[in-house]
Amino acid sequence: MLSAPWAPFQRERRVILCVLSVLSVFFAAAPSGAQSDFHAQIFRDASNARARARQANAAFLAPRSFERGTIAYDKAEDLFSRQRPLDDIKEQIRLAAQNFTLAIDASKTAQSEFATTLRARSDAISSDAVRLSPALWDKAEELLLTAAASMEEGDTRAARTEAGEAHGIYKSSELEAIKLSLLTPARELLVRAEKLNAATTARETMERAHQCLELAEAMVKQNRYDITEARRLAGEAKYEAAHAIYLHEIISQLQEHKTTFENAILLSETTVARIASALNTRVRFDGGFEPVVQQIITAVETRDSARARIAENLRRVRAENTALRRRLASVEPGGGTPSGPGQDAEGKEEEQEHSRSAVALASTFFNPREANVLQDGDAVVLRIFGLTFSRNSNALEPGSSELLSKIDHAIRLFPNCELTVEGHTEAGESETLNQKNSEARAAAVAAYLRMFPAASALIESQGWGSSCPIADNITAGGRGRNKRIDVIIRPEGTIVGR
Repeated sequence: MLSAPWAPFQRERRVILCVLSVLSVFFAAAPSGAQSDFHAQIFRDASNARARARQANAAFLAPRSFERGTIAYDKAEDLFSRQRPLDDIKEQIRLAAQNFTLAIDASKTAQSEFATTLRARSDAISSDAVRLSPALWDKAEELLLTAAASMEEGDTRAARTEAGEAHGIYKSSELEAIKLSLLTPARELLVRAEKLNAATTARETMERAHQCLELAEAMVKQNRYDITEARRLAGEAKYEAAHAIYLHEIISQLQEHKTTFENAILLSETTVARIASALNTRVRFDGGFEPVVQQIITAVETRDSARARIAENLRRVRAENTALRRRLASVEPGGGTPSGPGQDAEGKEEEQEHSRSAVALASTFFNPREANVLQDGDAVVLRIFGLTFSRNSNALEPGSSELLSKIDHAIRLFPNCELTVEGHTEAGESETLNQKNSEARAAAVAAYLRMFPAASALIESQGWGSSCPIADNITAGGRGRNKRIDVIIRPEGTIVGR
């Protein structure tokens, strides 16, 4: 039995045990929401300190303090989950908050001391060095972590030395990453070309590829932060390497088939002649390639100049028509100055000029294989040869969308017009089937044109079968020309009642 002086302490012991018992009951029986609130309350300071430490990147810049704080925090969580004494839990929480606070302060110091190294680290990240230069990146990261630990221990000299080494390695990883991302595509193509032994068949092209690549690499080393020219040179190196591979394959094929120089040159002439044909230019190669190239350049320039001139004329006519409409609209019915024969003739001439300009401009939208644009009295005819329909079907093929778009742009040159879409077929099959197909295909094109916002509200369609041929089916020039779609455009000024 305890003596009288110890009795008060015995009472305090019983009180403490009673409180702990109550807390144990609270932990066991309290609703999960109440436990969560109690957890948030007692862990608040440590949780806030940990969040600030993470924001300061303390796990990287103050690894030891942050680790000690994390260990204490986790231990407090474990004690709380096992309903251990509250004082033990609070002690671990206090240690956690204390170490997180130390980590925050150490991080601020490290950010100041390692500012140059951290900028180099950021540049390396921007160049994707983490992925492209992993060995150098990992080495730099390890050194910077060691520097941060040395700074925490108060060894500033060692920390600065280690951070300086990390700085150099970060810069090296950045340069390696830039080179890999910029130069690797060209290098890979050059390796492929060399494996094909392209240097024997396309020596000069391969030399140009190597020269461009070397210049690009030198420029990256000289200034890694302005790589515009280096990127251009790397692109040229990639092109020349790919060009060398192509040349090697062509030359190898010619050698394999024992093609003569004459046939090789004739093949090149055929390709150039196709370009000239698309420009409606006839070329001859008896003077070599240079005169032909000049002819093609002149044809392109003439076409561009004509298109610009037509567009300007069309703009002027539209402006004049707008002004004329405004003047006519200002004259009330039965009043004002009546229009005389001279004025009617002038208006008619303006409409005709507008139509001629629009026809000329629309003609530039199509190549001869796609369509012709014709003036037929007051009407304009878009004679379409290039539309294709699915086999055994009257549905337009997806590849027709580009030509249909050109047709739409041509129609837009004639605002408020009326349209008739006519279908025509070749002769030789059942005329009943020809008529059916021509009607269905004309209807399909009309339905497509109605989807365009600029299309006239009135679009009709009609099929003529093979009854309206425009060419024979015997000669090469006429074969296939009767199978067509004619889009008849009636400009606004020619429509009765307008």
